[in-house]
This record gives sequence, structure tokens and C-alpha cells, in this order.
Amino acid sequence: MKTEIIVIGGGVIGCSIAYYLSKEKKEVVVFEKRNIASGASGRNGGQVIQLEGRDKNPETIKKRLEITKENNKILKNLEKELKYNTEYQKIGSLDIAMNKEEWEDIKETVKQQKKAGDKEIELLDKNQTIHLSPLLTNNIFGARFRISDGTINPFFLTYGFAFASQRHNTKFFTHTPVKRILNEDGKVKGVELENGEKVYSEIVINATNAWSSFLCPEIDILPLRQVAVVTEPVAKLPVFPMEAFIEGDAIFTTTQTKSGNLVAGGYKTQARERQQHYDESVEPIELSGSSAIFRRIFKGIEDICIIRSWSGTMAVTGDCLPCIGKYPDIENLYISAGFSNGMAYGPIVGKIMSELVVYGKTSLP
Repeated sequence: MKTEIIVIGGGVIGCSIAYYLSKEKKEVVVFEKRNIASGASGRNGGQVIQLEGRDKNPETIKKRLEITKENNKILKNLEKELKYNTEYQKIGSLDIAMNKEEWEDIKETVKQQKKAGDKEIELLDKNQTIHLSPLLTNNIFGARFRISDGTINPFFLTYGFAFASQRHNTKFFTHTPVKRILNEDGKVKGVELENGEKVYSEIVINATNAWSSFLCPEIDILPLRQVAVVTEPVAKLPVFPMEAFIEGDAIFTTTQTKSGNLVAGGYKTQARERQQHYDESVEPIELSGSSAIFRRIFKGIEDICIIRSWSGTMAVTGDCLPCIGKYPDIENLYISAGFSNGMAYGPIVGKIMSELVVYGKTSLP
């Protein structure tokens, strides 16, 4: 088999890249070792948070926000373009301070974000936060708020890109693991599949996120395992996509889908060795931990039933910035990985990666 471009990875990043390349009339083949959205793209809370975490480096804040703001602009009209319902909602997001120390931490975070040119982020005191989300417990100290954040259905976003890409003649091969990337004299030649077959191409893009270092070991992208639960559908509640810390654990919560389900996770996720971050089982302590988030942060929703739990492997980098671009030392090999929140990056990264491959330059850094 031979093709023009190979994309490795059938998550939101890989499918987005395939879509934008196919729009440029490129011949694209996508290899995915399991199924579409079977990795982090199908195992997250669907939060479109433009600056998740409490990064206090104005330089990285500026770089991240430049990308994620453009991502929001694309999401505005993406359903119409893809002809697919992604359940995108622009409803805002909160980062909650659960004690005085975290309140000081959030105030410093907001200060540095404003220093980096973030004109949208707001600092809310306790009363303002509870007025915005009345179900919150009175034990909170305040929050930071961004009105243009929101939620999306991660499965629908990924499949929307995949189906639209297929309409432009992209070929998808699921349950087809790539064993290694082929190169000769410093130039990419294609890939070797797990079954021994070789597929040749002029360009290869590694979009396997937490699994990227298995194929490109020079780039150190760290896997990060998270556990989450989802509730039965309930009536619309005054809740937002939220971040917080509970007893040192970074948690995400209350991504209420359009169907009414609530998602929460992170609390009591067990620390593991690097290789164990790829373990997708769920331990009882993790299930009870993620379930307990609802009563630790909210009041009046303790009796909602949990209907499903799962674990998934996200990815992080040392400086919080994803690795996007040309791979060093091997011509025509590209990487797009290291996303802790692919929903805030997927569409725009697909667009600029396509620009880089096709035109050699990008509309954004």
C-alpha cells in the first residue's frame, strides 16, 4: 500500500488533522490501534476550557491562549461545516478555591493571566461565585470565571471530523496498530504495521498523544491517568465546567451534557508508575472518590445515581505546551501530541498542522 500522507491516531487531533488535509485534496490514510475516540478523546469530561490548570508563567499563558481562543472561533460554526451535531455549549467555566490557600493561589493565577493580556478572565469572591452557581457549598472561598468556555461531546466532535474527512476520501483503518515509523537517510518513508506490513508515504504525522513517545522516543510526553464517573440524566442545573483541588487532587466536574448527565473525576485517582498510567481499569477507591465530588462541592444532589465509570490516559508536557510541528532530524515527519485538554485544541491544531504540511507555514505560531 502507498499513500501521500499517513496520520497515526484516531483521536480528535488525528481526525481533525485528517479532515483539514483532506480539504486540501491530499490523499490521507489514518491508522488507529483500537477504534475512533477510544483513547483520551473518548475518556474526558468534554470541557472546553481555554486555560485549564493554574499556570503562572505569562509567556506560556500567552502562547496557550492564542491557540485556544482561535479554537473557540472555529467551534462557533463547526457543526454547520461538519454537518454533525457536536453538542457544543458556550456556558462558561469556574476554577473553585476550596480553602484560603487556594484562594490566594487563584488570585495570583488571575494576576498573571491579566499580565499576559487575558482581558476576559474574572475573579469572583465567595458571594459572586455562589450567586452564579447556587448549588455550590458555602465552604468555598471564591473562583475564577471565563464566560466563553463551555462543553462539547468529545465522541461527537471526533466522529464529526472522521465522517467529514471520509467524505473527502480519507481512508480509516481501525484496530490497526503501527509498530514503527520508517525512515531512511533522515527522511520518512512510511510505517510498519504490527502485522509486519509496510505502508509507504511521503509524510507521516504522529498524533497518538500519550502514546507518541512509543513511536518518537526523543520527545518526552508523559501519560497521565484519570478516572471519571457519569450520572443519570437530571434536569438542567446551574452548574458549569469546573476545576478545583480536593485534598491535593486536581478534579474536574459538572460538565452537564445536553442530555442532562453530569461528569466528574480526578479525586482519589491512584498514583502509579509511568507504565501503569496506561491501565484502564478502575479501583473501588477511585470510583468512590470521583462519586464523592458531588457532595464535597455541591449541596442537594447527593442522591443522583452514578451509571458508569471509566479511566483514561491523557498527556502532559513539562512546560504545559503541546508538541506541535516538524519532528527534529527526520524530514517530513510531524508530531502533534501532549494535549491535556484536546477539546480546547483539536480543531485549531488540525487546521494549523494542515497549513504547515501543505504550505510550510502557519497562520498561528
